[in-house]
Order: sequence, then structure tokens, then C-alpha cells
Amino acid sequence: MTFRSPQAPKFHQRTLALRALTALLLLFLAGFLLFSSRRQDAAVSRSGFYFDTAVVLTGYGKRAETALDRGIELCERYENLLSRTKEGSDLWKINHAAGQAVEVDEETAALISRALDYASLTGGLIDPTIAPLEDLWNFTGSPAGPVPEDSAISELLAHVDYTSVIVEGNTVRLKDPKAQLDLGFIAKGYIADRLKELFLQEGLSSALIDLGGNVLAVGAKPGADGFSVGIRRPFGSRYDALRVLSLDDRSLVSSGTYERGFEENGIWYHHILNPFTGYPARTNLAQVTILSDSSAQGDALSTACFLLGADAGLDLMESIPDAEALFVLEDGSVLQTEGFPAS
Repeated sequence: MTFRSPQAPKFHQRTLALRALTALLLLFLAGFLLFSSRRQDAAVSRSGFYFDTAVVLTGYGKRAETALDRGIELCERYENLLSRTKEGSDLWKINHAAGQAVEVDEETAALISRALDYASLTGGLIDPTIAPLEDLWNFTGSPAGPVPEDSAISELLAHVDYTSVIVEGNTVRLKDPKAQLDLGFIAKGYIADRLKELFLQEGLSSALIDLGGNVLAVGAKPGADGFSVGIRRPFGSRYDALRVLSLDDRSLVSSGTYERGFEENGIWYHHILNPFTGYPARTNLAQVTILSDSSAQGDALSTACFLLGADAGLDLMESIPDAEALFVLEDGSVLQTEGFPAS
């Protein structure tokens, strides 16, 4: 005869209940961890309108929200320093000082000095004192245009001269009272670089900074080798990509004739002006795209290469380490430096 303790069934029931409870806890924990992982990998975005362009900041990870909020604050700070149209900004003060010296933020002075270096490098093809001519052409108007009179262009050309800009410490002076500064060819790239620095300081190691034609990747997208970023086809739709690249800790900047301009009498007038003629540059190029580590460098080089033209631009880019270029000619053909990725 087999002897059974009267407690055995209850013990067996408790064991089954404990196992069931353990399984439920493990299932809940697995679900929580999966949910938590998804939460950490979910994209967080902030957007605004600064520097006359739409700004979109996207980040991943638990530090994303705080870092992106600080990023938007930083964009506002630079708007208040570097916008030439915002009354009271550093650039506005310089441009309205009638040739008097103006004390500015140290970052403003440093960026102006950097802009002057690029002006010197290109022999004046890049000139930050081009602002009065840009106003004359009215590319940002609604409607834009019209084409200015030759006499009006000639009059303003006399005041386009980067050597008239004097930077001493944090003080900036325009020797020509009728000269005006515009840092549009480098400012967005500089700001993108500063945003990346801020994000890394805040512990955000995966983010994408999009300042219109300037895109800068902070690290890579979670679970991927990089961020997929398209190079827009000139005069194509916004989503018509010429190429799609994977960006990991690199910058992609494009300058092109399609970005801003107007048509008059069947001729398209774009916003990239030649400071020697006062007219839109005619270099047989539709677009230049620069791949580099620094977005400020890419910003300035994209404009410089466009103004130089494909042949001279390629020569310049081949002399610059860790930077590559893609040139799209007006007929749609493509030239590139040896290291520019195919896709």
C-alpha cells in the first residue's frame, strides 16, 4: 500500500501556482524590457524656423529630449547673434554702425574671422560683404526679383570688398560705411557643428541635425550603420534623390541653383552671386555637395566650389584631406572626387 500525506495535493497546487506566477513575472519583465528598449530607440524630434530655414533635430536614447530642447535654445541664441535681418543681433549692429567699431560676442568675431579666411583662400570669390547685392536682387521677396539695373549693380559692387572688414579681438569694424556682412555661406554649418558638440556633452550619441541644405550626423542611427540621407536631384521634387548615403559622424552639405531664385524672360536667376560681376554665377554647375567631418567646412566649400566651377573645384577638393565632393552639371552629368561614395 502506498502512503500519501494529506498535504501533498496542496503542496503540488502551491508549486504549480508559484511556477505560473514566475512565468507571468518573466513574461511581464520580458515585455517591459522590450518596451523599454523600444522606448530608448524611438526617435524624438524638435523643430523650428531659424536662419531663414526649417530646422529639424532628431535624437535617440534617454537623453534625447533634454539635449534636443537645449539644441533649440542654442539655435535661438545663434539667431540672435548671426542673423543680419534680426534687429539687435551682432551682425545687424555691425551693418548699421556706419563704419564704427562694434563689440560683439566672441563666437561672432571668431566666425567672421573664419569667413574672411575662406574669402582669402578663394581670392575673393567668397565675399562676406556681398549682402547689399543680395538685397538688391531680392531673392527672398514674395515675389522675388526683378533683375536689377546694371547701374544699380555697379554702384553696389564698389562696396563689396572683404578686406574692408577689420576684426580686433571681439571688436568688428567695416571700413566702408556702406558695406554689409552676410555669413550665410558658413553660418548654418558652424551652428550644426556647435549643435553636435552640445549633444555629445549632453550624452546624446545618436542624432541627426538638419538645417535645410546642411545635414550632420551624430553617431549612427540605432541598429544601423548610419543615417540614410538623400542628395536631392537638382530641380527635382523634394523626395527625388540623386543618391542616398549612409552618414555616421559626418556632414553632408549641398549648394545649388534650385535652392532660391526666380525666372524672368525665360531665364532662371539663382541666389549664388559672383562678387566680381554682381550677377548669379554661371559656372555650368547646378549643384555641389560636400561630404566632410565639419559642417562649417562643408558649407564654405560647397559655395567655393560652385563659384570656382567643376574643374577648379575638383582641383581644390583633391587638395583637402578628409573631404569629398560631388558636382552635378547643368546637363545632368556628374563629376566627383575619388573618395565620394557611390551610394
